[in-house]
Amino acid sequence: MDRHAKKMENNSKIDRQLTFEILLYLNIFYFSFYAGIEALFLLIKFYHIEELHMIALLNEIFMLLLLCGIEGARLWLGQEDNLGKRVSVVFRILVLTVPSQYLTAYFTFWQTRVTQVDAVLGIILLVIQSVQLICAFLTCLPNKHRICFNPFEMNIDKLH
Repeated sequence: MDRHAKKMENNSKIDRQLTFEILLYLNIFYFSFYAGIEALFLLIKFYHIEELHMIALLNEIFMLLLLCGIEGARLWLGQEDNLGKRVSVVFRILVLTVPSQYLTAYFTFWQTRVTQVDAVLGIILLVIQSVQLICAFLTCLPNKHRICFNPFEMNIDKLH
């Protein structure tokens, strides 16, 4: 029975890591679509909504660029090989997911004018990011002793 329990635990660990890596890969394409649609909608709103001032447009463009930068860094880190063994990289992705979710929530619920398409696309991205956050947390939790808190540390081999 003990051997069976170990096998089931190993399978669930692989499932979490595989789910996390697949969602990171799919998020590359979905986020590109999301950012493009948000940029297009910002331009359309600027030309067709008279109450939208230039300062509000600049604020939302800055927030969109910040979201693109954070999400791009997060997805770039997710392209490492064998993320299950590189817990520090998964931890960095976990840390970058939180501001990315806040900015996505801003565009989904609190920007100057929210359309239904903004809300639907943002909710889909928030669901994807939430599942990624849970999978990253569950991947980091058993290996918390191997997490390097130095953001400039790239030598993963000495973290064992």
